[in-house]
Amino acid sequence: MSGDYAKLKKWTRNWVAPGVIGFAQKSLDFIRPAPWEYVSGGWPSSLSTRGWNVASVVELQKAKWPVYAASLQGTGPLGVNHESRWNPTTGNLRDHNTLVCYAYVLALAAHGANRLSLLDWGGGIGHYYLLSKAVLPGVEFDYHCHDLPLFCVAGREVLPEAHFLERPEECFARRYGLVFASSSLWYAEAWTSLLDQLIRAADPYLYVTRMIFVEHAASYVAIQRPSEAGYQTEYLCWILNRDEFLNQVFSKGMELLREFLICPGPHIHRGPEQGDYRGFLFRKKSGRVSG
Repeated sequence: MSGDYAKLKKWTRNWVAPGVIGFAQKSLDFIRPAPWEYVSGGWPSSLSTRGWNVASVVELQKAKWPVYAASLQGTGPLGVNHESRWNPTTGNLRDHNTLVCYAYVLALAAHGANRLSLLDWGGGIGHYYLLSKAVLPGVEFDYHCHDLPLFCVAGREVLPEAHFLERPEECFARRYGLVFASSSLWYAEAWTSLLDQLIRAADPYLYVTRMIFVEHAASYVAIQRPSEAGYQTEYLCWILNRDEFLNQVFSKGMELLREFLICPGPHIHRGPEQGDYRGFLFRKKSGRVSG
């Protein structure tokens, strides 16, 4: 089943014009629930979603854990995605860019040191810990991961040497050489407040990545329906205006070291502007960050 699906997907990519594929996908959004859809009026207080703390999502990640771990070994390209439904080794440029950009950030943060403390905000069951060990095998990582309770329970099972923390106050009781949030900040309704906390914990590096940013439209809310990944749930997220996001970080005494363009974002049905997946690496200008 998975092999047939992969072959069909490859055949479609090779032989069907991208414009035809895009038109077909956008047309489908009018006749079935769109995988990504614009939500008007800001963050809705009345719209109920299942969110991430769903047992089936966690069990699926645990089931794919051994294959994911094996996919990081060897000398092949880092075209790997633990959320791929059929095979973590996707060979996808989006996934390759995501992981190689992280490897660059990690190498910079660990430069000249044999040990690095990390806070992985929204890190699931610890996939970035295995990636960190694979790309910098000579460095010891003091890895702390914050996520929802079900993920932390599973994380402790597969990575007993790491620290999984459900309570945010536990995470923010100390500082870390690198704080990173990969596709997680945008799930917080009060994203500016969370961003401020992540900045305070960074000593000195902060990396926010794998989020969709727009250039002209104001920040808006979308709903994701990730059935393609095998997740039977849905959740809200922010699609942030790039300048609004950067100004918020700069106001807290951070400087931008590098911006990363990962890939074009998915089509967001009825979205006021379509965006790109980007990442941003920041560093504190001094020992203090404004409150």
